[in-house]
Amino acid sequence: MTTAVRRALSSALTDPQPSVAPTWTEHLESRIVRDWRKDEFDAKKLVFTPDPGNPRTSAGYCQRSGCATLLPRAAVCHSCRNDHKRSGTVLSLSEWAPQAEPPARFEPKVGCLVSDCERGHGGNGLCHSHNARFGRWRKTHDDGDVAAWIVDDRPRALSARPRCRAGACRADGTGRNGLCYGHQSEYLKWERSGGTTGLAVDADTWLRTTREPPMDSEKLTSYSSAAAVPFGALPEPLRWELLYAVQQRDLGGGVLATAELRGTYRALLRSGRTSVVGATLLGRTSNNPYLLGLLNEWQRHIDDAHRSWSGIDDRDPQIIYLRDLELTAAATPVGPHAKVDLRPIRQSWIADSYESWVRAAPRSRHNVSYLLHMVVLIDEILTVRGTPRTALGRPDMDAIVNGIRKRWHLDHTQRRQIGLLNKFLADCRRDEQLQAHWADIPATFALDLARHRPRGTKSRTRDGDDAFRFVPQPIIDHLMDNLNLLQRRTPYLTAEARAMLFLQERCGRRTTETIRLKEDCISYDDQGAPYLEWEQCKPPYKMGKRLPIHQETHDVIRQWQQIKREHGIESRWLFPAVQRPGVDKPWNSTYLQTRVQDLVNVVLEQAPYEGVAEGPEGNLMHFDLRALDAYSFRHAFAQRFADAVDADGRSTTPPDVLQEYMGHGSFNTTMAYYQVTAKRRKKALEAVAPRRLNLQGAAISVARERDGFTKVAVSLGHCTEPQNVAAGGHGCMVDHACESCPFFLVDPLERDGMEAKRHALRVKLERARVINAQQHLLDHYEARIKDTSTIIDGIDAYIDGLPEHERLAIREAVERMADIRRRATAARKIDLRQLLEANDDT
Repeated sequence: MTTAVRRALSSALTDPQPSVAPTWTEHLESRIVRDWRKDEFDAKKLVFTPDPGNPRTSAGYCQRSGCATLLPRAAVCHSCRNDHKRSGTVLSLSEWAPQAEPPARFEPKVGCLVSDCERGHGGNGLCHSHNARFGRWRKTHDDGDVAAWIVDDRPRALSARPRCRAGACRADGTGRNGLCYGHQSEYLKWERSGGTTGLAVDADTWLRTTREPPMDSEKLTSYSSAAAVPFGALPEPLRWELLYAVQQRDLGGGVLATAELRGTYRALLRSGRTSVVGATLLGRTSNNPYLLGLLNEWQRHIDDAHRSWSGIDDRDPQIIYLRDLELTAAATPVGPHAKVDLRPIRQSWIADSYESWVRAAPRSRHNVSYLLHMVVLIDEILTVRGTPRTALGRPDMDAIVNGIRKRWHLDHTQRRQIGLLNKFLADCRRDEQLQAHWADIPATFALDLARHRPRGTKSRTRDGDDAFRFVPQPIIDHLMDNLNLLQRRTPYLTAEARAMLFLQERCGRRTTETIRLKEDCISYDDQGAPYLEWEQCKPPYKMGKRLPIHQETHDVIRQWQQIKREHGIESRWLFPAVQRPGVDKPWNSTYLQTRVQDLVNVVLEQAPYEGVAEGPEGNLMHFDLRALDAYSFRHAFAQRFADAVDADGRSTTPPDVLQEYMGHGSFNTTMAYYQVTAKRRKKALEAVAPRRLNLQGAAISVARERDGFTKVAVSLGHCTEPQNVAAGGHGCMVDHACESCPFFLVDPLERDGMEAKRHALRVKLERARVINAQQHLLDHYEARIKDTSTIIDGIDAYIDGLPEHERLAIREAVERMADIRRRATAARKIDLRQLLEANDDT
């Protein structure tokens, strides 16, 4: 060996070899999940054997004893139904199936009755050759049977023949093609039809495309008897393509449709394909919408993987799929077919600018859509005007803004589009990749924010939160008191509708937030108090502030979860849609709105609301129940929180806390509910003379014009002590024991608040006695209780001494304010289990 050869060999052994890109088959094989469904999938043999006991496997076997036919769910197969009809039995199908004899089509073949004959069964207990001779003999012996024929003809035993080549067939093969008589007949029929398009017409091709190898070569069990799918029976890379697609879809959640999977595998086996990359629906056709969706998703997974491996995208470059973009978080996932179509844009520089913008940074799904509509409009306007790109200027921008004003007539939509256009223009001028287009565009082609302002119609309903709508609480109470009138097609749907409406009213979430509550939406604090966990359906799509809920609301959620379990429904959503089996998605917001209308309609029909309700100004009004929608419950919920007070009459929900609970973007939206409370108080006060009571219960005339200068608001009344008024309420001399202060004045309307405060003081007194507090502290509480009672007695005496019309007016106002406070803090109870049982009984 020469030195040069030795050096070359040494270099070849030591130098790093260039990496070889994996083939398509190797790429797919490396992405297969080997531990996928461990109890059902054999990674070595590539065989999937469904387990009907797995809740994530849509499979069940025929309920007839001995029948192993696979069905989408446990039932009786078509063949056994026919056997039941032919049997003439008086038993119903469900009674007959468990005790019927096993179907004859599953009985194993027996050997030939001729002594020492080694061939298999072919009819009448004889092999095919002996059965043929018996048939000829019987033509001349009408009363003869097999035993008589054997004695008369004395047939000789025949040697064994090889087993039929067709899968797990137990019959003897013939000399031709190695098939039994039955499979030979099937093959000839296939041969006469021309076989499979594009493949050779011979027995080997027929066996490969129509027959599976035996699952067990010794017992000769077939894959079909176990409803198994042998992916390895498909050629490469088709086996890996189908397996990869099935795994990817299954790992996303849902139920694996076994019948559709095996049907697709059989169709691919018959087609003779070696790959389905770029095909449509894996080469199948169907009228079943569910199967079409399943095939489409499998095909998408295969094509996406192939594009990732090859780096070649043969899709239309003018169509951008949102799944390929980096989008900001959203409440709803992006579908596989969501796309942006640039084909309507005729000027390439506009299309290039838009595509660069959507790919440059994470964009919101809404802005991608809003800007697309706007650039299509810009393209239309500039094409009609015919201005060259290098001559664009202010008149062109004026025309574009005028087009926006005509296309989007509302003020807030114009503001959104104009602001988005301003950002789009700025990004395009900064983008280096677009300099070939934008470097020649004059700087005068820009927005003048002072000139190009929105001039649209003001919208009062642009957002359910921004458009404040007052809903009288008695109206909502009346609806919920009659929730038991709501009935749907089934007890399950009835319980679902009632639970959904109950949570919407009790928790006050937006419709989408209620619909998209998760199964684990309840949490607890360290004291065991329940809280509701919810996600905002508006940007930034984060978890909302934990909402404290009543124990009754907690119980309704738990009852509904138990009902779902009893109906065999497992989902990560609290209210899963049951329209499409195997698809784990919640209902949409329209579904909740429809249930509200159902409740309103049944209440209007069977228990209409009679009388008038209190309006937002404290006025009386007739309210049309048909104006209610799902958001009405949310507005009523917020109003209840704004009205709620504690035992001392103080508001229990500060505005900033309510803003977090409701997820309001604007503080003004939250304050609208507190303004209603103030307006109702003012309206109630106008019904009586301007009087206030002091510590001794004596009524003092008040000049309302001077109130703002001589008093400061405190709990349940006003303080007139000069230094405390000057300090804005922060200079109290008696540590806010207002009922014992000579400068404290209370409105008669606060009687219920004073009652609550007296009760709270009595509780404090009892607790102080339990812990053996000092006598001076006990005396302090007793004195405060006495002073509070004096004020209450003074209010009662004052009201009793009023003229009849004033006394009735103030008592009505006091009762109204007390009723508002009671409703604001009261829980609501509904027993879903009891209602469901009542439906079953009827």
